Amino acid sequence: MSKVESIDRDTVIGKPLEPWTYRNEELFELEYETMFLGRWQFVGHASDVADVGAYLTFDIGRDSVIVVRGKDEKLRAFINVCRHRASRVLEGAGTCRGVIRCPYHGWTYRLDGSLMAIPQEENFPGLDRSSHGLHEVELENFHGMLFVRIRGEGPGVADQFAHTGHFFDKYGVADYVRMDEPETQVWDVNWKVAWDNYLENYHIPIGHPGLNRLVNESDEWEELTSGVSYGVFTMKDKPSKVDVERRYQAMFHHGNQRVPDEVKGKWIQFGWSPNLGIDLYPEMVDFFQLIPLSAEQTMVRAWFFGHRDPTAEETELRRLNREINNAVNDEDLALCLRVQRGLGTRGYRPGPLSQQESAIFNFHELLRREIPVMDQRNAPARGTIAETNAALRE
Repeated sequence: MSKVESIDRDTVIGKPLEPWTYRNEELFELEYETMFLGRWQFVGHASDVADVGAYLTFDIGRDSVIVVRGKDEKLRAFINVCRHRASRVLEGAGTCRGVIRCPYHGWTYRLDGSLMAIPQEENFPGLDRSSHGLHEVELENFHGMLFVRIRGEGPGVADQFAHTGHFFDKYGVADYVRMDEPETQVWDVNWKVAWDNYLENYHIPIGHPGLNRLVNESDEWEELTSGVSYGVFTMKDKPSKVDVERRYQAMFHHGNQRVPDEVKGKWIQFGWSPNLGIDLYPEMVDFFQLIPLSAEQTMVRAWFFGHRDPTAEETELRRLNREINNAVNDEDLALCLRVQRGLGTRGYRPGPLSQQESAIFNFHELLRREIPVMDQRNAPARGTIAETNAALRE
């Protein structure tokens, strides 16, 4: 990836992806390798692994990683698989008592990933422990948010956010802690259907009447060549007729006390293609993350973090926020299911994108650059997609 730059707002909006790209299992495998294992994935917050030996695990489709804090206080990330017979080493989150021990045969690793001990080591003549440690992968701590990249190379997380990362300072995200365990749902849609939906606000007036009563989309937004985009919403003054929305409006000023003047009364929404949405509110932050399961099934994971010492008013504000946005999530699911069904309709051809959907076009351009076979109008013959893609890349 070249230097991250802003995308010209006057760029002509081109064609969206073809319908076949949302329903093809062979293509799904290319997407998984390139767009998920090859790009940064959010795995948690530094506060989750604050002490020596503390660890968390994170599944990305069929792959899994461990993040653990070593005795030297350093955070490291490893592939969550024993070097002996491929057993998953750790589950969930917790604290290791000085070592990481595989529950299958007891291979034991130090917190820095090096292999320390093997039961009945005499049965492995000539084995070099130094070459059988856990596989380490890239890890970056960005304002307390932890990201891993399993394969590939390129700019770091901070580089990809370029000059937009200052918002996380303004909200104090580095000092946040987890509010609850992540919530997960499985949607019977292709991951790109869900991500296309997240990237555009054109559907808000019709698809999200409650959200439309609460906020206005401002003209403050930006899209970067790294796949990062952000937009700003401002709270409406007119009280909503719906009780939960009206109470949230009435209490919103309690969250404003935490943030500087330039972001008071605002929600900041980040989208980082291919699969991470970040919503900054004065009272909390939530993460909307897509994990692909198959060509037509996606896990949707929601994370929630906030200040360590919320007031009673902020706690109530968070509860109201989640009630409001749970309804938004349900509406998005219903909309995405309709789209997934529609994409299989014989004879459907994609319509034009509006300027309000420019982030979708830029996302699709990113996909076409990374996986050029996605620019084909029709799916290549079965069994040839990977070969066709490799030829196009050359």
